[in-house]
Amino acid sequence: MTPVRDPAAFLQRWHYLGLFAVLFIEEAGIPLPVPGDLFIAAMGFLASTGRASYLPAAGAVTGATVLGSSLLYLVSRHARRRLLSFAGRWLGYTSEKQARLEGWLSRHGAWAVVVGRLIPGLRIVMTVVAGALGVRRSTFALGTLLAGLIWATIYFFLGYALGSGYQRLAGEGELPPFVLAAAAAALVAGAVVLLRLRSRARAGVARPPDRHDAP
Repeated sequence: MTPVRDPAAFLQRWHYLGLFAVLFIEEAGIPLPVPGDLFIAAMGFLASTGRASYLPAAGAVTGATVLGSSLLYLVSRHARRRLLSFAGRWLGYTSEKQARLEGWLSRHGAWAVVVGRLIPGLRIVMTVVAGALGVRRSTFALGTLLAGLIWATIYFFLGYALGSGYQRLAGEGELPPFVLAAAAAALVAGAVVLLRLRSRARAGVARPPDRHDAP
């Protein structure tokens, strides 16, 4: 069997079924040696050479995302507070953070799930938190569906742009304008997320101490 450590070689053999299987396993909470993002980008790379297409790839990614994360969501929902208490000892998850996160999820609903899952490093964490905090199944499913489609689109076309750029450098063709637009949109979206996270972190550091905390 082709090693999962080589996304491109793995997908050349197992194609959409392999993409679905890998992402389903990852979304269910089982760590992989290579993140799912690279498998989606590898599929986009294959598409640039005519060996894959966007629609079936996006369908595989979105389906695996919804089904795999639903499994982890149900497990987390069953564990509830015990899971959060366990995570708190390892990740510094305090009751104050829990209250803020619960309020954020209740105010923004499915969009909170979308944003949380698109932030690098929080995709699986958001599933666990949503289940443990008892987010409605319909809300979680809708947010996960939208996030999965966006996730698939961003990384697929980044991989496509990389593959097309490689072919262009090799003198095999020109980079299509829509690929440049998709890649630029993905980079801008990533930059906005990083800037917002950095500004929030700075605001938290710069916030003056509460008067009650003064000696």
